[in-house]
Amino acid sequence: MSIGNRLAAQRKLHGYTQKQLARKLNLSQQVISNIEREASAPDVDFLKGTADLYQITIDELIGREAFYEVNTSIEKQILDMVKEMDGYGKELTLGIVSQVVKQGKNPNK
Repeated sequence: MSIGNRLAAQRKLHGYTQKQLARKLNLSQQVISNIEREASAPDVDFLKGTADLYQITIDELIGREAFYEVNTSIEKQILDMVKEMDGYGKELTLGIVSQVVKQGKNPNK
């Protein structure tokens, strides 16, 4: 997916029209349109402002996956599963993993 299409999809996912997003970022609607149509490229300030507004990272905004060093096939399987979870599932998993780590540090408990 192109950067313009990805930015448009994120905007729609967060419930903004081009005009509303432009107002929030103190830009013109034409700037948003140009970026989404890839008539111009988004600058760093646009990406930072948009990511902040959506409360996501710039990597998430542009669809870049974080790089994690995976040492075993089990780690890869875990990461692949986490990628498929929604926010609620990730929160539950974090709680479970935290408990497993605590038990590993205190095996007598």
